[in-house]
Amino acid sequence: MTNFTLKAGSLTLLLSFFTLLAIPASAKAEGESINFRTHDGVLLSGKFYPSAKPKDGASIILLHDFTFRKGGDSSQDGWEKLALDLQATGQSVLSFDFRGHGKSVGVNPNFWLQPHNLILPGAKMPNKPAKINSSEFTAAYYPNLVNDIAAAKSFLDIKNDDGEANSSNIIVIGAGEGATLGALWMASEWRRLSCEAVERPQNTGILNLKAPGPKKVDLKAMPSIDPEGSAQLAAIWLSISPTIAGKNYSTQIPLWLKDITMPRSRRVQMVFVTGTDEKTRDDFSVKMLKTIKPTFTREKKEGEPKTKASANVDQKFSGEFKYKSKNVGSKLLEEANDDIVKNYVTLMTKKGENTLRTFSKKKIEDASYSWFFGPLDKTGNPTIPPTLMGFPAKFTYDQDRIQPLPVRFMGIVN
Repeated sequence: MTNFTLKAGSLTLLLSFFTLLAIPASAKAEGESINFRTHDGVLLSGKFYPSAKPKDGASIILLHDFTFRKGGDSSQDGWEKLALDLQATGQSVLSFDFRGHGKSVGVNPNFWLQPHNLILPGAKMPNKPAKINSSEFTAAYYPNLVNDIAAAKSFLDIKNDDGEANSSNIIVIGAGEGATLGALWMASEWRRLSCEAVERPQNTGILNLKAPGPKKVDLKAMPSIDPEGSAQLAAIWLSISPTIAGKNYSTQIPLWLKDITMPRSRRVQMVFVTGTDEKTRDDFSVKMLKTIKPTFTREKKEGEPKTKASANVDQKFSGEFKYKSKNVGSKLLEEANDDIVKNYVTLMTKKGENTLRTFSKKKIEDASYSWFFGPLDKTGNPTIPPTLMGFPAKFTYDQDRIQPLPVRFMGIVN
């Protein structure tokens, strides 16, 4: 591994052998089927792969790719093998189906009351269906799948508080358009801040008495607490797509990636996995890598002048795994699985790298949050207005569920 490129198969078999010896014998080499619900009432289905020593490792979210109205799910290609291999290295892994895909089709009546769901055909039916299917999604609806990732993170926060995961160290692995949604979610997390709930004075009439009825509360930022994005350790993108459901977001994606990887006390690392024989997607991956790491230069062919190594020592885990392949998205796991597991995640999470944050309780069920949209400041944090007021993301009565992300503030215009 160099400071400017991650070479496929670059480490020796000896290192891999000793890594395997270090795996706890008590590690449970299987996943348990789980369900968790989004704020808008979708029952997501997936698998959780617990770590034998959850407080010592990272928590990894796997995001499958999909095709507009044709679907996709977490059981396709090599996701199961990847999850098991990552679990064997001591990481906690969560894999799930996006809403309307695979087994994540159930919704409760509350689903049809949400404004962003009213564009679906079921909203016009007198008897609202209890199931949804991605074949009925419009291109404009797909960005709402980002809320499923937020629910996945909340699931890990609950596991964290139960001592079964460490959600202070999040790695996101996404493929194709799942990767694009992952980038959107990660960028939004840098704008989500912990807040304190302040009761709003309610006066009415000439006697200036408190108004009856439910209490009104405002959420005010607590700037002393790091943004929720600070839990992010790294992202691994397999053929990240410039589109979501065929709609082009190539202008917005570089902005999200820059926000995610800004220089901070713990800089988020990012690796792009690509097949060089699929030129369109490969070119986009290289372009995005150069966006976050301008010093990157792809290795030259033998006999050509060598390039100068990057001076960005805080980005030593940002680069690419490239293969002479026409595969895209999760199909690249055929070539990339071992590199992702042994030559990336294992190295990032080993002791001595000083990248892992110490386990701590999240207490998500008692927490309140707001988003603060707009440009990030020079420290990589959101700009907070004098009022300390943002766009509410979670009240305490939401328990562990984050409210739907207003994607328009992240550059999504439908």
